[in-house]
Amino acid sequence: MFSVARSRVLLFVLLASAVLIALPSHFGGVATAGTVDIYSNLVNETNNKTGTDVSLSPDKMSPAWAPTGPGYEWISYGDTGCNEYVVLTGTCIPGPANPPAAQGTINGPNPVAATAIFYKTFTVTDALDSGYLNVWADDTARVWLDPGTITTGDGSGIDGGTMLIDANPILGTNCAGGPIGCLPGMDATFNLSLTTGTYTLVIDAYQLVTSSPFGVMYDGVLTDVPEPATFALMGLGLIGMGVFVRRRNRA
Repeated sequence: MFSVARSRVLLFVLLASAVLIALPSHFGGVATAGTVDIYSNLVNETNNKTGTDVSLSPDKMSPAWAPTGPGYEWISYGDTGCNEYVVLTGTCIPGPANPPAAQGTINGPNPVAATAIFYKTFTVTDALDSGYLNVWADDTARVWLDPGTITTGDGSGIDGGTMLIDANPILGTNCAGGPIGCLPGMDATFNLSLTTGTYTLVIDAYQLVTSSPFGVMYDGVLTDVPEPATFALMGLGLIGMGVFVRRRNRA
């Protein structure tokens, strides 16, 4: 038979376990799912031009572009960056892979075909994940978030899909004059809350000026949002531990 002291120890252990289980994984809690990174890093990515995304090396990147970050980089369907940078004029000499400008209206209800379309597929395993997504493009882009695995088409017409932002037709100094553009601070930023399932980020990228640098970059992070029942379990555990400690101190 347990003594009173051993029973109290067991109760304390049970209460502490309830708190630990209820904590989100990034606070040390017990969880089977991790953070979902939505990075332009050549993983689970395709495009409609060559099928295989490539990274644009630093020597091919336009010096005006927003800098890359840990785990994500500027990508394209080929060597469409800056073929050679002229320091004296601050301009890029285009290479043979740089695409021509799109002809016609790039936004609105009937846009012309995108210069290239990029696909990024990822999976959410938690009941609810929440976080952010940032997208840059040179010159600009339309962004969709569609359910399922998408490898063809421009992102529209998918049941349950959402257009996050339309392309920006207004040309600035180096690319579009506002989001989505290529300069620091010209990215489009979105708040996302997604339930369990597979999703595809679809980026319809447009070239506005013929034979100039072309590419896209994006980064996003989603983390688990605990359900109300989880918070209740953690709250009960903390309350119980507090009562236990107070009674022990009085004794």
